[in-house]
Amino acid sequence: MARDWPQARGIWHNEQKNFLVWVNEEDHTRVISMEKGGNMRRVFSRFCEGLQKVENSIKSKGHSFMWNELLGYILTCPSNLGTGLRGGVHLKIPLLCKHEKFDALLKEMRLQKRGTGGVDTEATDGTFDISNIDRLGTSEVSKYNV
Repeated sequence: MARDWPQARGIWHNEQKNFLVWVNEEDHTRVISMEKGGNMRRVFSRFCEGLQKVENSIKSKGHSFMWNELLGYILTCPSNLGTGLRGGVHLKIPLLCKHEKFDALLKEMRLQKRGTGGVDTEATDGTFDISNIDRLGTSEVSKYNV
């Protein structure tokens, strides 16, 4: 992190380009599983299997991800401390997002909205990246029935 491109940075992906490992962008390592459609179970399963393979590769070299019992996984971006897992979906909801209770609904469900261009981007045409707020102090499955 904080070095000029391209030193110590890169993106690796599988043949289908639905599993990616991004090194030294905002976080030291960002692992991404994605696909179009609504099969979140398949996306999450691919994420878990791929992450296990990445972690095994790191461990085979005598290293591990930084983890602390109080904070969880240690990452560069403070908003990702804890589980480090942000599960997001892109939703086109042009009418719902105009409803006066939209923000309250998200807050009640412990969700956040972003534009599809990432953090600090505006949504266009009512399309949002909706994801979990809870990361710090939360495990990947502690509050949710997965």
